[in-house]
Formats: sequence, structure tokens, C-alpha cells
Amino acid sequence: DVVGRLHEELFQACEAAMMRRSFLLSAAVLLFLTFSETALADVFDGPCRKYGVPKTLALAIAMQESGGNPWAVNVAGKSYQPASKADALSIVRRAQEKSYDIGLMQVNSQWLRRFHISPETAIEPRNNVLLGVWILASSIREHGMNWKAVGAYHSPTPARQQQYARLVARHLKKFYRTK
Repeated sequence: DVVGRLHEELFQACEAAMMRRSFLLSAAVLLFLTFSETALADVFDGPCRKYGVPKTLALAIAMQESGGNPWAVNVAGKSYQPASKADALSIVRRAQEKSYDIGLMQVNSQWLRRFHISPETAIEPRNNVLLGVWILASSIREHGMNWKAVGAYHSPTPARQQQYARLVARHLKKFYRTK
């Protein structure tokens, strides 16, 4: 099936990409994935099922995007890891008209403007994952179930898509290693 083929393709690609890894990063990924499977599992289950996106892929993207921090914010390329929703929203308010990414899936402000979604709504983990998985599913519909679709979640630029897909592949491989 398509999901099985994607998982196999992603795993094989990861095999080549992951020759070296640091203990600290591996421990952080393991902690995130353990937390995700317990505390965040239901947050990803519904949207992934609804849009036909592999949950492991959505989790790998969330790890790449936010490191599993539901309050993560990126403003014009500068990442912030605030400890609270209030702190995250304060950073977003200061961003004014700059481009920003918000939440677990780092949903870009252009999507929020396009669909008239407030940052307060978008940062809630359930809403953020639902929107992020919908964006990923749209990319998969456009490009097929492949690395281009994964890269297009992050950027329209081919070189940045390839780099991003490799980073997501690393997280995906670590996820499979912890199973």
C-alpha cells in the first residue's frame, strides 16, 4: 500500500543519511517520541487518520519543526523555544507583520492570514496539528507520497525542500529505531 511504500522508502533513505549521530540528539529524539506516543498520540491520531497522512511522518515533521515544543515560534528565521503559551503569543505579537511559524507543526503565518485564524487558535496543539497535517496532506495530493511532498511542507524552493526532507528522514529513522 502507499503508506507502507512511503515508510519503506523513508526508512531506506534514512539508512544512508544517518551514518553519524550524537548521543544528546538521540536522547532528545527518544524522549520526544516517547512523550509523543503517550501524551501527544491522540493529538496526531485524528488528523492523520482524517487526511490519510502517516502518523510517524507527521511526528517526524513536528520534531524537525518544533522539537516537540507546542509553544515554539520562529520569527523571520529566528527560533524561540518559550516555556509557555503566553510567552509564545507575546513573541508573535511583537513580530507584527513579519513572517512567523507557530506551534508543534510550525504553521506559517501566511496560512493563518489566508484562513483568518488567530495565533491564539493556531497555537493550541490540537488545532496546530490539524492545520499542519492538512497542509502536509495538501502537499502529498499535489506532489504524491514522496520526499518532494515532505520538502514542500517546508519550502517552495527545490534545494530547501531536499535539505528539509533529509532532516525529516533523520527523525523518521530515529523513530523506527526506538520501536
